[in-house]
Amino acid sequence: MFMTLAVLAALICGMFVASVTTTVSALRRESEDYKSLMERHRAF
Repeated sequence: MFMTLAVLAALICGMFVASVTTTVSALRRESEDYKSLMERHRAF
């Protein structure tokens, strides 16, 4: 019983870490796109 709960907790932790990682990388990519857009806008 305890082993099953431990495995489930580990899976939930892994899913949480994966979602945080993807969110952070998506936000970083978005900010880079925004910076490049502003630089192009400033050129005009």
